[in-house]
Amino acid sequence: MTSKLKGEVRYFPTPNGDVFYKKAGDGPPLLLVHGIGAGCSSFEFRNIWDKLAEKHTVYALDLLGFGKSDKPPLTYTDGIYINLISDFARQVMQVGDGRGEADVIATSLSAAYVIALSQRDPSLFHRLILVCPTGIEELHKPIHAGSVAVRGAMKAPVLGTSIYNAIASRTGIRNYLTKYIYADPAKVTDEVVDAYHKAAHQPGGENVLPSFISGYLNIDVADTFPGVVDLPLIVWGSDSKIMPLIQAEAFLQANPNAKLEVIEGAGALPHDEKPEEFLVGVRPFLYGAEAALEMETAEAAEKQAAV
Repeated sequence: MTSKLKGEVRYFPTPNGDVFYKKAGDGPPLLLVHGIGAGCSSFEFRNIWDKLAEKHTVYALDLLGFGKSDKPPLTYTDGIYINLISDFARQVMQVGDGRGEADVIATSLSAAYVIALSQRDPSLFHRLILVCPTGIEELHKPIHAGSVAVRGAMKAPVLGTSIYNAIASRTGIRNYLTKYIYADPAKVTDEVVDAYHKAAHQPGGENVLPSFISGYLNIDVADTFPGVVDLPLIVWGSDSKIMPLIQAEAFLQANPNAKLEVIEGAGALPHDEKPEEFLVGVRPFLYGAEAALEMETAEAAEKQAAV
């Protein structure tokens, strides 16, 4: 498996294993945190990576259990990932404790971890860009006996392997991405399916999914998000299926500081499916309206010159 992101290849050692990440660019720190699911990795940021690196020192990690990071046979929990993101920001990006703040882009369930961490430690992040964050109503579901049973079945040597292989097969991945993640089925190319399939089939790639499906990774941010005083921007694809746009309303009601940017014609990964539109939507938030306009004008001129 080869990362599609340009830049320095590095590993961050943690008590549970080494975490792979890429670093590129120069400027204020910006952290990219991918979503949670079979085959997920920092691959989802490949279409905005180079442009963001023009103005930022950009970091994109593969969370523990995903991509090129180690995948130990743990009971994965929300706490593991919240602590990982915190340690990474402090030790690698050198933010927090008066050393400066980072901006962050986080997708789906990882957005909830960023919300919780921002409330727990306001010194880490400044601007929060939350991409199709998992609905507030869904994250409070408790772990119950049925969840434990599901995890047990998923961890069973024969049954669990069969279930995982079906979910993480090329057919399973293509169907899932087409039905739930991308608005335009044409975006689910062989390259995309192959990237998810390779990530899902790294040694130990099956270790996270049982915890995810059984709810061990859920965290309730209904009481946390209202206390996030930093600048939260919520970005949603207008045609998102797995997390419909209507779910954005709960976030806007919970925090009056939050703003919503809708990317038309995109699904649950608007930064991947509509990268240019995504950048147009987030640049005023990151750089200010005047600087964003200058960047767009320069890019338009470059395109015109290339014709």
